[in-house]
Amino acid sequence: MLAILLLLSILTLSVIFADIYKNWRKSFLSAAVVWGCFLTLTTEILSWLNLVNFPGILLAWIIFCLLLLRIYFKQKKQDKQQTIFLPNVKLIIHNLSAFLVVLLISIILIMAIVGLIAIVAPPNTWDSMTYHMSRVVHWIQNQSVAHYPTYNLPQLFHPPFAEFAIMHLQILSGSDRFANLVQWFSSIGSIIGVSLIAQELNANVRGQVFAAVFCATIPMGILQASSTQNDYVVGFWLVCLAYFVLLSIKNKNQPSLYFFVGASLGLALLTKSSGYLYAFPFMVWFGLVKIWQSHWQWRGWKVIGLTTGVALLLNINHYWRNFSLFDSIIGAPDNFSAAYKIEVFSVPTFISNVLRNLALHLDIVRNLGLQKVITPITGIANKLILIFHDLIGVDMYDPRITAGSYRGVSGLSFDENTAGNPLHFFLILILISYFILQKKLRNNKFLLVYLLASISGFLLLCLLLKIQIYQPRHHLSAFLLLAAFVGTVLAQVPLQKLVNGVAILLIITSFPWVFQNKFRPIAAEANIFNMSRSEQYFINRPQIQEPYTKAVNQILSSQCTNVGLSLGTGATVGNEYWEYPLWVLFQQSKQPIRIENIPPENVSALKGQNPPYSNFTPCAILAVRNRGDKPINQLVVNNNTYVKKWSESLTSESLTSVWMPEEK
Repeated sequence: MLAILLLLSILTLSVIFADIYKNWRKSFLSAAVVWGCFLTLTTEILSWLNLVNFPGILLAWIIFCLLLLRIYFKQKKQDKQQTIFLPNVKLIIHNLSAFLVVLLISIILIMAIVGLIAIVAPPNTWDSMTYHMSRVVHWIQNQSVAHYPTYNLPQLFHPPFAEFAIMHLQILSGSDRFANLVQWFSSIGSIIGVSLIAQELNANVRGQVFAAVFCATIPMGILQASSTQNDYVVGFWLVCLAYFVLLSIKNKNQPSLYFFVGASLGLALLTKSSGYLYAFPFMVWFGLVKIWQSHWQWRGWKVIGLTTGVALLLNINHYWRNFSLFDSIIGAPDNFSAAYKIEVFSVPTFISNVLRNLALHLDIVRNLGLQKVITPITGIANKLILIFHDLIGVDMYDPRITAGSYRGVSGLSFDENTAGNPLHFFLILILISYFILQKKLRNNKFLLVYLLASISGFLLLCLLLKIQIYQPRHHLSAFLLLAAFVGTVLAQVPLQKLVNGVAILLIITSFPWVFQNKFRPIAAEANIFNMSRSEQYFINRPQIQEPYTKAVNQILSSQCTNVGLSLGTGATVGNEYWEYPLWVLFQQSKQPIRIENIPPENVSALKGQNPPYSNFTPCAILAVRNRGDKPINQLVVNNNTYVKKWSESLTSESLTSVWMPEEK
């Protein structure tokens, strides 16, 4: 598999850095950052040349691997020892207690099972079906990552790094078989990263292993690590940012670290918009320390400018694409932003949002499997929160601070969009309290500021974004960053047997999320091993599989090769209409099929006025309408009128239809 080139390159980079640092964990994080920069810059350059295709991508990775091998052999020629620095597994195990070895083996087991799920199961997350994977196939078809006409505007304006990586894997492998591995590798990197941060926070080996255990067992993380979401990817880059910020503050005479700070920041921003919120406190910490270390001289400001410049370089093309179409570098249209941005800023509404965000992780009774002997606390917690809102004069369900279908404290979930992390949440609360009470811990200034920076990112999220049932996805970054704090403090708790019990409990209680993933189960009667791959694409919405399949077969039977998509009406921003499964179904054709969105009723229609979209005339149009949409009687594209030839209605959801050119 040619996709192995991506793995080969990062491993070679890791070996190169390992010979410099003599630290394989630091080498891996450094290699990942450089790898991410190369992937981003390669994608953008090839996009300018309209060469985002198999030859272009393959040649780029071959050249990169050859360059790395040249650097490696040159490095070895200058190295008198002529040995490769690799982690000495035997020595590591010898220096660890049997208990810590068992914990590490447990982490490996969890991640191995999740990795198997990631490879076996196809992408099937709702957002992947609407925009994550859909934008990938559009880019591959267009041989460019430039904006294009679409009914789903998030395909255009959302930060694209995770999908860039998926696209490279998909082009080199010829399928989406490895698409889920981007998140899985990010989870591996995060586990390594938080253990390193714990080390920099003066945690001993026990503390570093505990940090890794905490990270590996986060329920939301386990669910997402086998998906094509991007929350774990942005979390990984934030972990890298936190590590290199901490390292650069403690080692002020290593200018090379500034590149890694800027690159980690840039990659986080290029992955998900929540990266801005979580990165901000760490960059404030970094900036203030560098200015103070330079005694307010120009040197400190130059460091800030350098790191900002690196981050900007990685994002500048995406910013420009958004600005040229949406008049904003973020790109989110007003009707999209209104659904997520807080509209009322006051102390009571901020307190309300913090409390309700925390309450998404309250179902500790079910998390521990004690619901048969103890009544879950979610019901009474919701009542208490309602009473508290009455006291502070805030409507808990005010649409100005509340989005979508939020209805209060939620229970345990195995959905990668809504799963809370109750045990991890209560452990964080307990350890923060312990930290405050212990003077020895409080005297660790790095640990104190790190804790404040990690919490501040979460508080910014509460300040700026409306509460919604999907908010636990955005909390994953906070749990990842706090893993290092948890590990460091746990190692200082004198009751060693109690701490060991907590670590075991984290591992044991994580397995339900490993085996019972709602959309990629392996322990259910219908699971990823006995369901067909095509069924698994539709596991979120099985009711649309049949009409989608019939519609595609209708078009394929007509020998049509230019297919238009009409997905909804009006200036919507999408996320209702599943597009990617249609591309998967059309792949069964023996001849190439070109698929384009016919001009949508939104700002992206401007892109349809230019080639190659302006001269696209479909020989069939596949239309999907939800029940609330206005009915369509005819479709007109490039002065060609289309009439309905086939349709199938889902009484509760949508209407799928096929339209062909009107006979003249």
